Amino acid sequence: MSTLGERIRQLRKQRGKTLAEVAEGRLTKGMLSLIENNKAQPSMESLTHIAEALETDPQSLLADVNVITEADLRSLIIQLKALLTNHRYDEVSSILTPFAGMTLPHTYEAAHFVRDLGKAYFYTSQSIHQTDIGLFLLEKKTVNSTVDENNWRVYFENAEQRFNELSFLDDAANTALDYIQHLTFELEYEKAIELFTKKQVAYADQIKGFDAFTLSKWNFQEVALLMIMGKTDLGRKRLKEALTFAIKERQFYKVDEYYRFAIHFAMLAKDEKEVNYYLHKHHLLTELLEDDYLKSVHAINRAEVAIWIENNPIKALEVIDKGEHYVATNNPLMTLFQYIRGQALYELERYKESLLYLPSVEDYPFRIHSLDLSMLTTADAYKALCYAKLGEDDKARVHATKAKESILKQNYAINYHKSFILQAYDDIYQGM
Repeated sequence: MSTLGERIRQLRKQRGKTLAEVAEGRLTKGMLSLIENNKAQPSMESLTHIAEALETDPQSLLADVNVITEADLRSLIIQLKALLTNHRYDEVSSILTPFAGMTLPHTYEAAHFVRDLGKAYFYTSQSIHQTDIGLFLLEKKTVNSTVDENNWRVYFENAEQRFNELSFLDDAANTALDYIQHLTFELEYEKAIELFTKKQVAYADQIKGFDAFTLSKWNFQEVALLMIMGKTDLGRKRLKEALTFAIKERQFYKVDEYYRFAIHFAMLAKDEKEVNYYLHKHHLLTELLEDDYLKSVHAINRAEVAIWIENNPIKALEVIDKGEHYVATNNPLMTLFQYIRGQALYELERYKESLLYLPSVEDYPFRIHSLDLSMLTTADAYKALCYAKLGEDDKARVHATKAKESILKQNYAINYHKSFILQAYDDIYQGM
């Protein structure tokens, strides 16, 4: 019995049509190629388009195709969930092998299964590090070369299509949001922003009808992208609206990150009163949850505020001294603690000590999101200033140039980090 992909390829060749001719108007040529090679499955809408292009109907294409039974699908769903829960991504292919080339039914359960496959294949394509607190970090510039790292995108797109065709709009929107979030994991911010903008238009008439959880997730993604884009005024406005909605509906999706976003927006606006208000809110949350990770993040936020807003390096050191107790020495967060300690020591004119702590971004093995990268890039500016104070002019120039070149390449650098680096560069080159 032929597979759906084989049936489509056979019929396309019989009709004398190219991939581009069949895909035109609905699919990409690459997507159709994946379908023909049984690496992706078309939604019913895409299948209808393919059938029309091949001068037949969907039922005829499916007539000679082996469809996975509901019982087998339920078994696959249970197995895949277990692998995702236990982070055993490399075993995903083995559970699918017995069903190679078979077609999924057009059901709600199948759409969920396809979405989970997207998540599984995303992590299969990555090199992952688990921290002592269970936090998973993606190592930078490394992918599993045996896996098509772009294939995971097809599954998210296909799952969203399936949910839409079945009129499960909340599930469709959640799938789109998951796809956008995974694009940010890949540091593909432009694609994430572009896709979110498209989905705002696509779901414009349905957004108000989403359930409270989906709306909370939607609001969070919007605020996160506004923060990345540096749209401070709109970001603050939408964040306050999102928090008001979350409290009213008792939907506390990622509320800890909301408070961190709020602190960041308030710092950008140089609104010290609001900074302190949200710091207090975040502190109350960390105490309520008794979570060491949140406590360490809160310490980093409080110390950064002490340096950038309050100009109080002594307070920053006191906060860091206490906060370090919440993380192990090999925890990646320790890099941020060392960075802030180096900052504070510079401000206290303890230049040699500062150089011992200021980290190098190149030595950090994990992917760094844009806001953290912007912050850590200032480490080279601080190093440059330290060396200048110590009379080591050549080293000062090297680090000043390195910081400037790096920050100018960053599309989403934070303004006060960028201003600090450029000022340090000018001071060093004009003062020598």
